[in-house]
This record gives sequence, structure tokens and C-alpha cells, in this order.
Amino acid sequence: MKKRLFVFLLYFLYAQNANALCDKNEIQIDISAPNPAVIYDTSHSRNEFQSLTNGPMSPNTLGLTTAAIQVGMSGETFVQPEGTRVCIGLKTIHFTLGYQSLKVYIDKKYPKNSCNYQVIKDHEDYHVSVFQQALTFFRPDIEKELREAVKNLRPEYAYTAARAKQIMQRQFNQIQTKIKPLLDHINRKIAEKNYAIDTPESYRETTKLCPTW
Repeated sequence: MKKRLFVFLLYFLYAQNANALCDKNEIQIDISAPNPAVIYDTSHSRNEFQSLTNGPMSPNTLGLTTAAIQVGMSGETFVQPEGTRVCIGLKTIHFTLGYQSLKVYIDKKYPKNSCNYQVIKDHEDYHVSVFQQALTFFRPDIEKELREAVKNLRPEYAYTAARAKQIMQRQFNQIQTKIKPLLDHINRKIAEKNYAIDTPESYRETTKLCPTW
């Protein structure tokens, strides 16, 4: 079983640069992709797994894989005073694309040296590979969509600090709206891959691999 969740984080950093031009500026883009190590947790029983995921879970579940794809966003702005108003725009955007966590839960009743533990781990490791391969496969598409979203952003004039903050928040929201359909598509593809090995037939075949369950 698995949990599919896209998390979109937004951070706003404010910086001044009086040399920027309001009618023409190029937004610098920086993209990083963290890939955390898989954590194996054997501190929960199967009956507790449902509390660890927001999605549906089969009563036959023996293990659970949870993953959260993080598309984080932070940025620096430039501010150019022009009389009673200022020109404000994005100077740099930092995107973080990757998994916030990859965690595998295995029923605590099975010791690590048991056949049951190894069989469950092998099954859940397949789910882990689905998440990891999806990020590798779709990363070029996500990066392209992020760059397209940023390309049409322009500096704007503001007369108050509150208005300047609103402008930046709106531009960040535009980026989020632009890439959401692609993230939803990736989410569906991951779900399809994972559901394909979580069928009742799959569970029956899995339980044949060890003498007792």
C-alpha cells in the first residue's frame, strides 16, 4: 500500500536591488532535487497502518509505503523606488523538487530475520521504486513546466508594502496553478503503477512465499 501526496510549499524572501529595471528583467531559476534515503519502520502493527495514511487501505495489507513529493518554492525580489511608488519583481526563484520522505512500514510482529519480513520488504521496495522512477521520468516535464510558468511573469508597480506583498503572492500562486495539472497527472500515474501490484491476487501470491502468516 502507499500514500500519494503532493506538497507545495511557499516561502517568500524580500530583498532590495536598486539597479533592477522595472520594464525588463530576467528571472534566474535554480532547481534542486533531494532524494532521501528510505526509512524502514517496524514499530507499528498492521492495525495501526490506517492512521498513517489518508488513502484507502486493503484489510490484507502487510506493509505500507508512504511518500510525499515536495515541490517547494522560494524567491528573492528586487525593489526599485520610483517617486511615490516602487517597481517590484522576482529576481530569483529556487525550486525544490523531490521526495520529502520515503518511509516503509512493516508489521512489527515479523522479526527482521524472518521470511515474512523479507517478503513484505521486497513488495514495499517495489512501491519505493515506483516513486523514485516517477520522479526521474517526469523531472524534465516538471522543470519545463516551471520554466514556462516563470517566463510570463513581469515586474509590477506598488504604492504600499502590503500591495507589494500581494503582487509577489499572486505571482507565486500563478506558478502553482500552472504546474498543478502536471502534478495531478504524475500522481495518477504513480497510483496506477502501485495499484497494479496491490490486487487481491497479488496478496494471495505473496502469502504463499512463506510457510506461516
